[in-house]
Amino acid sequence: MIASMLTLGPRDIRHLDLTDEYTMHKIVYDLFPGSDRTFLYYQYPFAERRGVKILILSREQPLVPTLGTIESKMVKDSFLRYRYYAFKVRLNPVTRLGGKATPVTGHDLLTNWFLEKQERWGFVADASRLDLFDVGVATIQKGKNKITLNQCTYTGVLEVVDQDRFIKGFENGLGRAKGFGFGLLQLKPLR
Repeated sequence: MIASMLTLGPRDIRHLDLTDEYTMHKIVYDLFPGSDRTFLYYQYPFAERRGVKILILSREQPLVPTLGTIESKMVKDSFLRYRYYAFKVRLNPVTRLGGKATPVTGHDLLTNWFLEKQERWGFVADASRLDLFDVGVATIQKGKNKITLNQCTYTGVLEVVDQDRFIKGFENGLGRAKGFGFGLLQLKPLR
């Protein structure tokens, strides 16, 4: 896996007319030509004076962007061999009833949703240190169509309990929504 940081300065943002999440998605997607999406990304909060940074995790080396800069490095196997990590992940908390996605809302329900899912991702989070923010709805305009996704960013400390599932979740992303900056499990090893 390759971790890359795409940095777009204020001029780049203006030139690209970067005003919404769909435009950001297209900018990142253009770094990986072909039909299969082999990457996940997370856009850090926008700072107009400094620009924007986008963390990308991919199986392939991204192209050099026409605007902005990109720095890439291989994710060493040893990075995924720790037992404890601080983590951050933006997810689309929904339940499926009769094939229909229903948003999960409310702090307690969002917390329980995450805690119920975590073992299938190969880890357990310390519930007392689990924080939720950016709770609400992400609306993405794609041409004349509007995509609405429930969102919640979770942070905390996790313990790996199934190494294979954990690595799979890191490489493939967590949750159903993995586009538009969802699903990338950001990790910081704890010793």
